[in-house]
Amino acid sequence: MYEQMLAKRNKERIDSLQNLTQSENTWFAQNIKLLTFTEVTLTTLQKILYQIVRGLLKEQQQRHLQIIHSEQFQSIQENVLTLLAEYDDVLRDAIPESIYILVWQISSLEKLASRIAVVDDVLDIVEWYFRHQDEQLPILDEEDLDHEVIIDLYKEAVEEQDADAQYQLGEYYNAREGEHFQPEKSLKWFELAALQNHADAQYVLGNFYFEGMGVEENDSLAFSYYEKAALQGHADAANNLADMYFNGEGVPQDFILAKQWFDYAAKKNVAEAMFTLGIIYEQGLGVEADVEAAFNAYKKSAELGYVEAQYRLGGTYLEGRLGQTKEVNRGLFWYERAAEQYHVDAFYDLGYIWSNGLTGIRNIEKGIHWFKQAAIQGDADAKLQLGHIYNKGEGIARNLKEAIKWYGLAADAGVAEASKILQELKGL
Repeated sequence: MYEQMLAKRNKERIDSLQNLTQSENTWFAQNIKLLTFTEVTLTTLQKILYQIVRGLLKEQQQRHLQIIHSEQFQSIQENVLTLLAEYDDVLRDAIPESIYILVWQISSLEKLASRIAVVDDVLDIVEWYFRHQDEQLPILDEEDLDHEVIIDLYKEAVEEQDADAQYQLGEYYNAREGEHFQPEKSLKWFELAALQNHADAQYVLGNFYFEGMGVEENDSLAFSYYEKAALQGHADAANNLADMYFNGEGVPQDFILAKQWFDYAAKKNVAEAMFTLGIIYEQGLGVEADVEAAFNAYKKSAELGYVEAQYRLGGTYLEGRLGQTKEVNRGLFWYERAAEQYHVDAFYDLGYIWSNGLTGIRNIEKGIHWFKQAAIQGDADAKLQLGHIYNKGEGIARNLKEAIKWYGLAADAGVAEASKILQELKGL
């Protein structure tokens, strides 16, 4: 179980910290041992925090603390909270925001219902204190941090074992664009929520293990989490579970079960599931081929904004496939929708359509524009086409300098035709 793994990791961290603190601070070396006990009281954890906060404040020349605050008249929790409240500005400048929040959270706990998870957080604080407290830190703007919201969330997650709160903490630490992105912490809270059958947490963990995000890639575990979430009605998990059956990842390939789960996800408006159903019907995978059903599935998916379906629908209309009449303008419409979502093949095809006048109107400038969009994204064939356009000078003035540039870029990308033409042009 995950909690056993976390407990093992905590013990390894405690052993490392004991070695680190033995020579630097015997008080910590002795008290860190308490964290290895089966039952760790909240008072023990808060006592460790109290020593760290006092130590930090003394380093900031707040020596009068010994006179103002006496442990005789307050509980350990009250002492820590008093120090945090009265010396908030000093501490905000001395502690990284992530550590600052953890200290507040643990100090504010009233009971301890998730010992292993909280010990893990205390170890983060202790490790920082002994390894990084001398680092220069950016000054925090009070308006940028609403730590009370996170503290309340933490208390619900730890004291009440609230699965929704645990999941939200996982999301908080998993926000890649935020300053609090910590994959290990997000994994911890998602795991704790998943143990309580939280479907969203199970789905996210499926993604973690499938993509190897913060953990080793593991298709079997990904499949297991997707299945648990899907059986609770999670539509995206059902789609991903279907994908794994479809591709034989973490489970033997099974088109029948894949279609059943894709059908389920499609009924819940998962556009990607509709797209894959289109492939199943078009290619007859586990079912009889049905071009009408394939077209309808692609169309529904495209209308919901799924970019691969939009691109596929564009090609369907352009070529008149799947029982549809050839309609270039409709194909153009769907290619443009896909291009709006930066689909590289759509960029290329739009360049081809306009430069060759497939709509009945040839527009070289538009062709160049779209080929350049594809080339910027690394499409080697688009670079070759740009070389052809500037070399031939059809619809625009011939420009050998530009032609050589684009042929050179295509040649660098491994296009043999571009290398041959480039040699011929340089020999002129």
